[in-house]
Amino acid sequence: MSVSRSNIVIGAQIQKARKLLALSVKEVAEEIHVSPQLINDWEMGVSQPGLRELEALANLYGREIDYFLRETPNPPTGVKFRGKPGESLQHLSRDTKIVLARFDELCRAAVEFEELLQKKREVSLATISARTTARTGAQGIRQQYDLENKPIPDLRALLENAGVRIFEIPIPNDELSGFSFWHETYGPCILVHAKDVKGRRDFTLAHELAHLLYNHGSSACYIPSKISDVHETTELKANRFAVELLLPETGVVDDFKKRDLSRTSSERQLRPMAIKWGVSIQALGYRLEGLGLVNTGLTNKIIESRPAYFRRPRTQTWERRLGKSFVGTSLEAYQNNLISVGKLAHVLQIPIRKAMQIAETAGR
Repeated sequence: MSVSRSNIVIGAQIQKARKLLALSVKEVAEEIHVSPQLINDWEMGVSQPGLRELEALANLYGREIDYFLRETPNPPTGVKFRGKPGESLQHLSRDTKIVLARFDELCRAAVEFEELLQKKREVSLATISARTTARTGAQGIRQQYDLENKPIPDLRALLENAGVRIFEIPIPNDELSGFSFWHETYGPCILVHAKDVKGRRDFTLAHELAHLLYNHGSSACYIPSKISDVHETTELKANRFAVELLLPETGVVDDFKKRDLSRTSSERQLRPMAIKWGVSIQALGYRLEGLGLVNTGLTNKIIESRPAYFRRPRTQTWERRLGKSFVGTSLEAYQNNLISVGKLAHVLQIPIRKAMQIAETAGR
């Protein structure tokens, strides 16, 4: 049974959704209990899936049903899995691939709502030449936004104001730290693992920002706690950029001296400084090692003695994960009768009753 006598399901949309998850036709067919030929027929537009099959595809691909009913911008292509030598996107679990699809859906929804509200998102970021060093590139960003040599109070807000779309979503089994791409329709976009502690989330933001600015293409990154575990040139440069952006040399050296810290400072002694600069202790430790302020290997000793500290899960609200800008735009679209309450609840990933209550409160 087809959804309609007319061809309302677009085969190319089914194919795009499948390819982003790097699933084969055979895998999809086995998952939803149909023949591979039927999947091919749907993707080629020879026949249409029924409503039950369409719902199964939506669940499998992490999409809304309306994704298959109209042409949408292409999802990011040529995604490189960075951080684990010898592995590729195919090595990620299906649940993690669905998170990437969910991220693409959020970016798509954001653009859709902005268009409905006739809002234009301005992007003030500009790409950097591959020849530019990480230090020079980071200094350029600091100068552009008048950050001087001080800690960045809210990196996410700064980047969102610069036009970057940022979402935080829990990533199963810590398989990824972040994901980024610069889309012709969505603009620059960054996904961050929501369960990382704040210092690691900010480091991931800065790391993925480097991939965007240096035009490294769509990047799915696993950032290990130990810097010695990073070997890929591209990842090394992104890490250096993040360190230079978050921990400028002059400011860090002055702060270290004012605190009268030593070359063998303990985790307890370094923690207040890490909090001030909004980074993890390992990021601060490696920076201090690089500047010759603490003994080489000190950071790894701290990591090995307190491994659980660096990956402690944190529970955050749905509003923080999606960001105030996206939540505000979604509510505005609903209040202007441009989207349904069901659509609002779906993009916010909350029950319909809660979506109605939030919309009512926001409208007062």
